[in-house]
Amino acid sequence: MRTASGRRIMMSNAGEILKKFYTAVVKKDIAAARGYLNDDLMFLGLFETYRNAEEYIAALTKLLQVVVRLTVKKIIAEENDAAVFFELETKAPVEATTLVAEWHQIRNGKISRVESAFDGRRFEAMFAGGKQT
Repeated sequence: MRTASGRRIMMSNAGEILKKFYTAVVKKDIAAARGYLNDDLMFLGLFETYRNAEEYIAALTKLLQVVVRLTVKKIIAEENDAAVFFELETKAPVEATTLVAEWHQIRNGKISRVESAFDGRRFEAMFAGGKQT
């Protein structure tokens, strides 16, 4: 699909990549999830920044140990960008249900940049040392 100026729209591709990534995450299939990430992924979060896919996967693996449920509410995609809204239910040490919004940028068919936003007050204790830069 192309815009009036001839620019190619990759709407469904970015959304499909994000959908497949989160399907793997919900199943806690870390190896499959890793396959949707560029090696040089940059993740900008409320408390921490990860500068490559391995750092991000290590943190995701740790987070999934306390996840009771992750329910994707909506994925919206346009060109190489996709946003996801999901509900994250966690157990101790952070018993909470949190709405998370993330903006993903896709490059060469894989996730290359993620910015995450959520109400992090209940999660502060998990991230001793604060935000890394």
